[in-house]
Amino acid sequence: MIVASIGLVSIVQQSSDFFIVVKWAGVAYLSYLGLRLIFSKSGSHVGVANQGRSKKSLFWQGFIISAANPKAVIFFAALFPQFINPSELLLHQFAILSATYLIMGAVFLFSYGKSAEWISTKLKSAARQYLGKVSGSFLIGAAVLLGLKEVDANL
Repeated sequence: MIVASIGLVSIVQQSSDFFIVVKWAGVAYLSYLGLRLIFSKSGSHVGVANQGRSKKSLFWQGFIISAANPKAVIFFAALFPQFINPSELLLHQFAILSATYLIMGAVFLFSYGKSAEWISTKLKSAARQYLGKVSGSFLIGAAVLLGLKEVDANL
């Protein structure tokens, strides 16, 4: 949100090459995650990979992934100006908008994560493997769709 408010959007808008590199990095990463889930013996590499990792480490991993998403930057750059009053102090307005978004997002993601954790404890090994293969297929499908999407020259 801060990056969007200080102008990284202009870099993305001016450089379609930058956006293309980020796009293909995303395609590769989604494909990697999908293949890892499909060929996993346990059906869930996420839980296995995260065991023993600190919450701080997981937080920073999520932060870096989110911060590297150019579409998120563009989203905030398009969303925030609609709610900003230029005659008022901008810092306070950005702080309120950011806090509201973060709180709502945290509540949603916490609920989603706890629900997924509960469901995963109820699944038997065979169901977990099947769900992993289906999830991996969806990730690869998303990678294909992202790869097929053309970059607008005018972003």
